[in-house]
Parts: sequence; C-alpha cells; structure tokens
Amino acid sequence: MGMLKDSLTIFDREMLIFKSNLRTNIVRSLMFPLIIIIFFGNIGSSVSGVPIAVANYANNPQSTQLINSLESGSTLSIVAQTDQATGLDLLRQGTVSALVVILPSFPKEQQGSPSVYVYYATSQFAESGVAIPTIENAVQKYNNGISNIQITSDVNAVSTQGTNSSYRDFLIAGVILMSVAFGAVFGGGMSIIIDRQLGNIKSFLITPINKNAIILGKLFSGTVQSTLYGILALGLGILLGGSISMGISGLVWIIPLILFVAMAFSGIAIMLGSRIKTIEVYTIVAQSIVMPAWFLSGAFYPASSFPPLLQPFSVFDPLTYATEGIRDVMLNGFFPFGHIVTDFSAVIIFALLGIFISFKLFKNTIA
Repeated sequence: MGMLKDSLTIFDREMLIFKSNLRTNIVRSLMFPLIIIIFFGNIGSSVSGVPIAVANYANNPQSTQLINSLESGSTLSIVAQTDQATGLDLLRQGTVSALVVILPSFPKEQQGSPSVYVYYATSQFAESGVAIPTIENAVQKYNNGISNIQITSDVNAVSTQGTNSSYRDFLIAGVILMSVAFGAVFGGGMSIIIDRQLGNIKSFLITPINKNAIILGKLFSGTVQSTLYGILALGLGILLGGSISMGISGLVWIIPLILFVAMAFSGIAIMLGSRIKTIEVYTIVAQSIVMPAWFLSGAFYPASSFPPLLQPFSVFDPLTYATEGIRDVMLNGFFPFGHIVTDFSAVIIFALLGIFISFKLFKNTIA
C-alpha cells in the first residue's frame, strides 16, 4: 500500500502540472493530426480513372449495361475485359486496382450466392477505396437496391465489410497512434529531465518515498495523458468525416489498443529520460525512435506495399499490430479472432517490455 500511495502522490503531481497547461497541451496534441487528416485524408476523393478489369461470364443485356455504367463516369477506367484468371494476374501485377467478375447468374442471386465478385488490391487503398463504392452502386441498380456483390481483399477469398470507407478512415488509425506515441515520449521523458535539472529528482530520492513509486507515478501519468491524446485524435477524425464500421462497440477494442501503446511509449520515455540529460538530445533520440516506428507501421500505406527490404522491419514493429487492429474495427466492421490474439499479444508484450526496461534503467542510472 505504501508504494501505491507514493505512486498516486507522484501521479497527482504530474497531472496537476498537465492540467496547469491543459489547453496548450490539447491544442498541441491535435494540431499535427488535424493537418495530416485535412491534407492527406482527401486523397481518395480526387482519384479518377481508376484502372479495373472485368470478367463478364453473364454475357446478357444486363451485364453489358452494367459494364457501360461502370465506364460512364470519370471514376473508373476499364483497361481489360478478360477471364477471371487473367484479371487476377493483372491485379497481382498492379496493372489494375480492382477486378469485377460478373457471374452467369447476374443479375439474380443463385442459392444465396452473390452474382458479382470484386477483388481489390489493399496496397492501392486510395484507388480501390474509390472504385469499390462506385462498383457497388452500379450493381445495386440491377437488384432492387440490394448489394448483390461480394468484396474480396486481393485474391485470398477473405470477405470484408466496411468497403465504403475512404482513405481518411484508413489514415485515422495511424494518426491516432502517432498522437499516442508522440504524446507519451514528449511527456514523461521530458518531465524526468526537467525534474533532474531542477533538482526535484534528488529531493525525491532522499525522502522516504519508495523509489519504484517515482517510476510508477510518471508511468501512470504518461499513460493517462497519451491515452487522452489518442482518444482526442479519434474524435477529431470522426468529426472530420471518418467513421467506425463496427459502430460504438468498436471502442471496446480501439481504446485498449491505445492504452497499451500509451503504456509502452511511456515506458520508453522514462527509459530515455533516465539516460539523457538534456532536452535537445532527448528530442532528437525520441524522434529517431518514434518516426521510423510510426511510418513502418503502415500509417500512410499498407505495410504490404512497402519495398521488400522494409517489410521485415514492419513485421517486428509493434505499432503495425496496433494499427491493423484499429483498422480492422474502423474499416472492416469486425475484428477477426486470429487478429485479436496476434494484435493484442504484440502490443501487450511491447508494453510489458517498455515498463520492465524503464524500471531497470531508471533504478540503475538515477536511483
């Protein structure tokens, strides 16, 4: 109980400092997400002439009309009318962003199966994110407004939902974790350096306070503050037009992922603050850690689109799993069990490792 009480004392102190500059902290935490979402979130809305291929196995007047309607606007450009196997090869090669397969049963369903299949490339999200809603709208006209269509990611026959999502929705997951990571490393770590420069750390160490309580108190406050930044970034994304396909229940998955990432980077902040004595050096080192981890997580583009040299780094980047987890909830509208286990295992291990190293280095270097 003594260590917990001491930790809460340190926590209250850190939160009072945070609250004294609450408006500045919140505005600062939202400026970068706001700029990114506004400037990059509308990429998909200006995309036109998206190359697609069509495999028409119906060969009836309705299927011909469907193909004509797909070509009628400026959004899509049919570059090949071919068979399904060739169309999938074009998709794998990146020649097209989507493949529309019109089955012989079109426009009617046959034994509950869709009569149109669409395969799209996750590595070309901006283009496919525009193409898929356009294709769906065209298909609905031939079945009384019912979407008689199955959307499939790449060529793996994995049915997805939430395909009306835009690049903005894709981007928001990365923006949330950026706010969390930067909020954590520029909070707790800097407070340790400032306390050391002011002599507060020495004051803590000569008092009867439990030395572990110093770490826990700063870890708790850093986690709470950076979690708040992540939630604010999510709210900002929704206000700017983003959406959560799973609905309000998606927060049950999103917030814990934010929390564990906040905990991990708060631990990293304490670790860096324990070893680095000046804010200038700390800032350079912190950015050198957070920026690559953030970009390699697929914040702007799917990790599958990275050059082969970078993809292994993305696999071992814990932020990749947090980003994919949030995107499953926001884009697909469901969280596959296999992804739940993988994503949460990665971020929990990351958090525990960050906490363990922060305790070790703080006690060895300062205490």
